Amino acid sequence: MKNIILAIVAAVALALSSCTTDFDLYCHDGDSTILYTVLEVDADTNFFRISKSSLENEYAYQPGDIEVRFAGLFEGEDEVDTIEPATIVKMVDGQPRTFYYTTRKLLKNQEYSLFVLRKADSVVISSKTKTICGISFIRPMGKYINLRSGRLNRVMWVGIKNDDAPKINAGAFDVYAYFHYKELMPGATDTVRQTMSWKLRCESAVNMYNTTYRYYEAFYTPSTFFTMLEHDPYLNNNSPYGVQRWLEDFEFQLTVYGEELYDYHCVNTATSVMQDVINVTNVDNGVGLMSSRTKVSTFHVIEQLCRKRITENYNYGFVYDPNL
Repeated sequence: MKNIILAIVAAVALALSSCTTDFDLYCHDGDSTILYTVLEVDADTNFFRISKSSLENEYAYQPGDIEVRFAGLFEGEDEVDTIEPATIVKMVDGQPRTFYYTTRKLLKNQEYSLFVLRKADSVVISSKTKTICGISFIRPMGKYINLRSGRLNRVMWVGIKNDDAPKINAGAFDVYAYFHYKELMPGATDTVRQTMSWKLRCESAVNMYNTTYRYYEAFYTPSTFFTMLEHDPYLNNNSPYGVQRWLEDFEFQLTVYGEELYDYHCVNTATSVMQDVINVTNVDNGVGLMSSRTKVSTFHVIEQLCRKRITENYNYGFVYDPNL
Protein backbone atom coordinates (compact mmCIF):
# COMPACT_ATOMS: atom_id res chain seq x y z
CA MET A 1 0.00 0.00 0.00
CA LYS A 2 1.16 3.53 -0.74
CA ASN A 3 2.39 5.67 2.10
CA ILE A 4 -0.89 6.95 3.51
CA ILE A 5 0.47 9.86 5.49
CA LEU A 6 2.20 11.50 2.53
CA ALA A 7 -0.80 11.26 0.26
CA ILE A 8 -3.36 12.40 2.81
CA VAL A 9 -1.31 15.24 4.29
CA ALA A 10 -0.53 16.50 0.80
CA ALA A 11 -4.21 16.48 -0.06
CA VAL A 12 -5.14 18.27 3.16
CA ALA A 13 -2.47 20.92 2.73
CA LEU A 14 -3.50 21.58 -0.85
CA ALA A 15 -7.17 21.83 -0.06
CA LEU A 16 -6.72 24.19 2.89
CA SER A 17 -4.31 26.48 1.07
CA SER A 18 -5.88 26.80 -2.35
CA CYS A 19 -8.65 24.75 -3.96
CA THR A 20 -8.01 21.16 -4.90
CA THR A 21 -9.02 19.99 -8.35
CA ASP A 22 -9.26 16.38 -7.16
CA PHE A 23 -12.94 17.15 -6.60
CA ASP A 24 -15.19 18.07 -9.51
CA LEU A 25 -15.25 21.56 -8.10
CA TYR A 26 -16.54 23.53 -11.02
CA CYS A 27 -20.14 24.10 -11.89
CA HIS A 28 -21.07 25.12 -15.44
CA ASP A 29 -24.63 26.04 -14.53
CA GLY A 30 -24.34 28.54 -11.67
CA ASP A 31 -22.05 28.47 -8.63
CA SER A 32 -20.86 25.48 -6.65
CA THR A 33 -19.97 25.99 -2.99
CA ILE A 34 -16.82 24.27 -1.72
CA LEU A 35 -16.35 23.27 1.92
CA TYR A 36 -13.17 21.82 3.36
CA THR A 37 -12.17 21.12 6.96
CA VAL A 38 -10.31 18.47 8.94
CA LEU A 39 -11.20 18.71 12.63
CA GLU A 40 -8.58 18.03 15.30
CA VAL A 41 -9.61 17.69 18.93
CA ASP A 42 -6.17 18.66 20.25
CA ALA A 43 -5.79 21.72 18.02
CA ASP A 44 -6.01 25.21 19.53
CA THR A 45 -7.81 26.39 16.39
CA ASN A 46 -9.88 24.57 13.78
CA PHE A 47 -10.16 26.16 10.32
CA PHE A 48 -12.87 25.92 7.66
CA ARG A 49 -12.25 26.74 4.00
CA ILE A 50 -15.38 27.99 2.22
CA SER A 51 -15.31 29.25 -1.36
CA LYS A 52 -17.20 28.97 -4.65
CA SER A 53 -16.41 27.99 -8.20
CA SER A 54 -17.93 28.56 -11.61
CA LEU A 55 -16.65 27.88 -15.14
CA GLU A 56 -13.31 26.55 -13.87
CA ASN A 57 -12.54 29.56 -11.68
CA GLU A 58 -12.46 29.64 -7.91
CA TYR A 59 -13.60 32.68 -5.95
CA ALA A 60 -13.87 33.83 -2.38
CA TYR A 61 -17.29 34.79 -1.11
CA GLN A 62 -17.74 38.49 -0.42
CA PRO A 63 -18.73 39.68 3.07
CA GLY A 64 -22.47 39.28 3.44
CA ASP A 65 -22.79 36.60 0.71
CA ILE A 66 -23.04 33.72 3.17
CA GLU A 67 -23.82 32.92 6.79
CA VAL A 68 -21.72 30.20 8.45
CA ARG A 69 -22.61 28.17 11.52
CA PHE A 70 -20.74 25.35 13.28
CA ALA A 71 -22.60 23.03 15.67
CA GLY A 72 -21.56 20.41 18.19
CA LEU A 73 -20.74 19.69 21.80
CA PHE A 74 -17.89 21.85 23.07
CA GLU A 75 -15.72 21.48 26.15
CA GLY A 76 -17.41 22.70 29.34
CA GLU A 77 -20.94 22.44 27.95
CA ASP A 78 -23.70 19.89 28.55
CA GLU A 79 -25.71 20.54 25.38
CA VAL A 80 -25.00 20.94 21.68
CA ASP A 81 -24.29 24.55 20.78
CA THR A 82 -24.33 26.38 17.44
CA ILE A 83 -21.72 29.10 16.97
CA GLU A 84 -20.68 31.56 14.28
CA PRO A 85 -17.01 31.01 13.36
CA ALA A 86 -14.68 34.00 13.20
CA THR A 87 -12.82 34.94 10.00
CA ILE A 88 -9.23 35.67 9.11
CA VAL A 89 -7.68 36.68 5.78
CA LYS A 90 -4.44 34.99 4.71
CA MET A 91 -2.39 35.44 1.56
CA VAL A 92 -2.28 32.25 -0.54
CA ASP A 93 -0.40 32.29 -3.86
CA GLY A 94 -0.39 36.07 -3.73
CA GLN A 95 -4.17 36.30 -3.31
CA PRO A 96 -6.15 37.10 -0.15
CA ARG A 97 -8.13 34.09 1.06
CA THR A 98 -10.76 34.14 3.79
CA PHE A 99 -10.69 31.32 6.31
CA TYR A 100 -13.31 30.70 8.96
CA TYR A 101 -12.16 29.36 12.32
CA THR A 102 -13.10 28.55 15.90
CA THR A 103 -11.01 28.31 19.05
CA ARG A 104 -13.72 26.45 20.94
CA LYS A 105 -12.35 23.18 22.29
CA LEU A 106 -13.76 20.11 20.53
CA LEU A 107 -14.43 16.78 22.24
CA LYS A 108 -13.52 13.24 21.23
CA ASN A 109 -16.05 10.91 19.61
CA GLN A 110 -18.57 13.70 19.00
CA GLU A 111 -20.48 14.68 15.85
CA TYR A 112 -19.97 18.18 14.46
CA SER A 113 -21.82 19.90 11.62
CA LEU A 114 -21.01 22.86 9.37
CA PHE A 115 -23.80 24.88 7.74
CA VAL A 116 -23.46 27.57 5.08
CA LEU A 117 -26.47 29.66 4.01
CA ARG A 118 -25.97 31.06 0.53
CA LYS A 119 -28.04 34.26 0.66
CA ALA A 120 -28.39 34.78 -3.11
CA ASP A 121 -30.61 31.70 -3.51
CA SER A 122 -31.31 30.66 0.14
CA VAL A 123 -29.55 27.31 -0.39
CA VAL A 124 -28.06 25.66 2.70
CA ILE A 125 -24.83 23.73 2.15
CA SER A 126 -23.94 21.35 4.97
CA SER A 127 -21.66 18.55 6.07
CA LYS A 128 -20.94 16.60 9.23
CA THR A 129 -18.31 14.32 10.69
CA LYS A 130 -17.41 12.63 13.95
CA THR A 131 -14.15 13.32 15.76
CA ILE A 132 -11.83 10.42 16.58
CA CYS A 133 -12.58 8.66 19.87
CA GLY A 134 -10.10 8.23 22.71
CA ILE A 135 -7.34 5.66 22.22
CA SER A 136 -5.59 3.47 24.79
CA PHE A 137 -2.29 1.64 24.16
CA ILE A 138 -2.09 -2.00 25.26
CA ARG A 139 1.53 -2.49 24.17
CA PRO A 140 4.30 -1.60 24.76
CA MET A 141 3.69 -2.07 28.48
CA GLY A 142 5.63 -0.58 31.35
CA LYS A 143 8.17 2.20 31.63
CA TYR A 144 11.07 0.62 29.71
CA ILE A 145 11.43 -0.44 26.08
CA ASN A 146 13.87 -3.17 24.97
CA LEU A 147 15.24 -2.60 21.46
CA ARG A 148 17.72 -5.51 21.46
CA SER A 149 15.30 -8.31 20.65
CA GLY A 150 15.27 -9.87 17.18
CA ARG A 151 11.80 -11.32 17.70
CA LEU A 152 8.70 -9.80 16.15
CA ASN A 153 6.93 -7.43 18.51
CA ARG A 154 3.74 -5.39 18.38
CA VAL A 155 2.27 -2.00 19.10
CA MET A 156 -1.34 -2.59 20.17
CA TRP A 157 -4.20 -0.18 20.88
CA VAL A 158 -7.99 0.02 21.28
CA GLY A 159 -10.64 2.71 21.16
CA ILE A 160 -12.22 4.22 24.28
CA LYS A 161 -15.89 5.06 23.73
CA ASN A 162 -19.03 5.40 25.82
CA ASP A 163 -20.36 2.08 24.52
CA ASP A 164 -17.09 0.31 25.45
CA ALA A 165 -16.66 -0.90 21.87
CA PRO A 166 -12.95 -1.34 21.06
CA LYS A 167 -13.26 -0.23 17.43
CA ILE A 168 -12.15 3.28 16.50
CA ASN A 169 -14.11 5.51 14.11
CA ALA A 170 -11.09 5.81 11.83
CA GLY A 171 -10.23 5.02 8.24
CA ALA A 172 -6.49 4.54 8.55
CA PHE A 173 -3.47 4.71 10.85
CA ASP A 174 0.13 5.75 10.43
CA VAL A 175 2.29 4.11 13.09
CA TYR A 176 5.75 5.54 13.70
CA ALA A 177 8.43 5.23 16.36
CA TYR A 178 10.63 8.21 17.22
CA PHE A 179 14.10 8.12 18.77
CA HIS A 180 14.43 11.50 20.49
CA TYR A 181 17.67 12.98 21.78
CA LYS A 182 19.25 16.29 22.76
CA GLU A 183 22.40 17.45 20.99
CA LEU A 184 25.15 19.89 21.93
CA MET A 185 27.58 20.67 19.14
CA PRO A 186 31.18 21.75 19.93
CA GLY A 187 31.23 25.46 20.71
CA ALA A 188 27.45 25.68 21.08
CA THR A 189 25.84 26.96 24.28
CA ASP A 190 22.34 25.52 23.82
CA THR A 191 21.16 22.00 23.16
CA VAL A 192 18.99 21.19 20.15
CA ARG A 193 16.40 18.42 20.04
CA GLN A 194 16.76 15.89 17.23
CA THR A 195 14.67 12.89 16.17
CA MET A 196 15.21 9.74 14.15
CA SER A 197 11.95 8.48 12.60
CA TRP A 198 11.04 4.82 12.18
CA LYS A 199 8.01 3.92 10.05
CA LEU A 200 6.31 0.83 11.45
CA ARG A 201 3.05 0.53 9.51
CA CYS A 202 0.75 2.77 7.42
CA GLU A 203 -2.47 1.08 6.41
CA SER A 204 -6.26 1.08 6.59
CA ALA A 205 -7.89 0.59 9.98
CA VAL A 206 -9.71 -2.50 8.68
CA ASN A 207 -6.45 -4.25 7.82
CA MET A 208 -4.90 -3.39 11.18
CA TYR A 209 -7.78 -4.68 13.30
CA ASN A 210 -7.39 -8.10 14.94
CA THR A 211 -10.93 -9.46 14.82
CA THR A 212 -10.15 -12.37 17.15
CA TYR A 213 -8.79 -10.35 20.07
CA ARG A 214 -10.48 -7.04 19.13
CA TYR A 215 -7.55 -4.65 19.06
CA TYR A 216 -5.45 -2.86 16.45
CA GLU A 217 -1.83 -3.84 15.93
CA ALA A 218 1.36 -2.99 14.07
CA PHE A 219 4.29 -5.42 13.99
CA TYR A 220 7.98 -4.49 14.21
CA THR A 221 11.34 -6.07 15.01
CA PRO A 222 12.98 -4.10 17.87
CA SER A 223 16.60 -4.80 16.80
CA THR A 224 15.92 -3.06 13.47
CA PHE A 225 16.44 0.12 15.48
CA PHE A 226 20.21 -0.47 15.65
CA THR A 227 20.45 -1.01 11.90
CA MET A 228 18.68 2.29 11.37
CA LEU A 229 20.91 3.99 13.94
CA GLU A 230 24.04 2.72 12.20
CA HIS A 231 22.91 4.07 8.81
CA ASP A 232 21.20 7.27 9.96
CA PRO A 233 22.37 9.99 7.52
CA TYR A 234 22.18 12.84 10.02
CA LEU A 235 24.21 11.12 12.73
CA ASN A 236 26.80 9.86 10.25
CA ASN A 237 27.28 13.31 8.70
CA ASN A 238 26.98 15.45 11.83
CA SER A 239 29.04 13.82 14.56
CA PRO A 240 32.24 15.92 14.91
CA TYR A 241 34.71 15.32 17.70
CA GLY A 242 33.37 16.75 20.96
CA VAL A 243 29.66 16.52 20.14
CA GLN A 244 27.50 15.41 23.06
CA ARG A 245 24.08 13.80 22.86
CA TRP A 246 21.62 12.72 25.57
CA LEU A 247 18.82 10.19 25.15
CA GLU A 248 15.23 11.25 25.71
CA ASP A 249 12.04 9.19 25.88
CA PHE A 250 11.33 6.80 23.02
CA GLU A 251 7.96 7.52 21.39
CA PHE A 252 5.38 5.39 19.59
CA GLN A 253 2.90 7.61 17.75
CA LEU A 254 -0.35 6.96 15.92
CA THR A 255 -1.69 9.40 13.38
CA VAL A 256 -5.38 8.58 13.03
CA TYR A 257 -7.36 9.61 9.93
CA GLY A 258 -11.14 9.88 9.79
CA GLU A 259 -13.06 7.56 7.50
CA GLU A 260 -14.02 10.33 5.06
CA LEU A 261 -10.42 11.51 4.76
CA TYR A 262 -9.18 7.99 4.07
CA ASP A 263 -11.98 7.37 1.54
CA TYR A 264 -10.94 10.56 -0.22
CA HIS A 265 -7.35 9.30 -0.40
CA CYS A 266 -8.39 5.88 -1.73
CA VAL A 267 -10.75 7.18 -4.39
CA ASN A 268 -8.46 9.91 -5.67
CA THR A 269 -5.39 7.66 -5.89
CA ALA A 270 -7.24 4.76 -7.55
CA THR A 271 -6.46 3.69 -11.11
CA SER A 272 -8.62 1.74 -13.52
CA VAL A 273 -8.50 0.83 -17.22
CA MET A 274 -12.31 0.74 -17.29
CA GLN A 275 -13.37 4.16 -16.02
CA ASP A 276 -12.20 7.51 -14.75
CA VAL A 277 -11.42 8.04 -11.07
CA ILE A 278 -14.64 8.73 -9.19
CA ASN A 279 -14.84 12.00 -7.28
CA VAL A 280 -15.78 11.90 -3.60
CA THR A 281 -17.53 14.44 -1.41
CA ASN A 282 -19.57 14.34 1.81
CA VAL A 283 -21.08 17.82 1.40
CA ASP A 284 -24.82 18.26 0.79
CA ASN A 285 -25.73 20.85 -1.89
CA GLY A 286 -22.05 21.50 -2.53
CA VAL A 287 -18.70 19.74 -2.86
CA GLY A 288 -15.72 19.16 -0.63
CA LEU A 289 -14.78 17.24 2.46
CA MET A 290 -15.36 17.38 6.19
CA SER A 291 -13.44 14.86 8.27
CA SER A 292 -11.23 14.50 11.35
CA ARG A 293 -7.82 13.31 12.45
CA THR A 294 -5.72 13.13 15.60
CA LYS A 295 -2.37 12.03 16.98
CA VAL A 296 -1.74 10.01 20.12
CA SER A 297 1.56 8.83 21.62
CA THR A 298 3.01 6.61 24.30
CA PHE A 299 6.50 7.33 25.73
CA HIS A 300 9.05 4.89 27.16
CA VAL A 301 12.60 4.89 28.52
CA ILE A 302 15.15 2.86 26.55
CA GLU A 303 16.35 0.11 28.90
CA GLN A 304 19.87 0.13 30.34
CA LEU A 305 21.64 -2.44 28.11
CA CYS A 306 20.32 -0.69 25.00
CA ARG A 307 21.53 2.67 26.30
CA LYS A 308 25.00 1.23 26.88
CA ARG A 309 25.08 -0.21 23.38
CA ILE A 310 24.07 3.14 21.85
CA THR A 311 26.78 5.01 23.74
CA GLU A 312 29.61 2.45 23.43
CA ASN A 313 29.14 0.95 19.94
CA TYR A 314 28.55 4.12 17.92
CA ASN A 315 30.80 7.12 17.58
CA TYR A 316 27.94 9.60 17.82
CA GLY A 317 28.77 11.22 21.14
CA PHE A 318 25.88 9.77 23.15
CA VAL A 319 26.39 10.08 26.91
CA TYR A 320 25.47 7.09 29.06
CA ASP A 321 23.28 7.82 32.07
CA PRO A 322 22.72 4.75 34.29
CA ASN A 323 20.07 6.55 36.35
CA LEU A 324 17.32 6.90 33.72
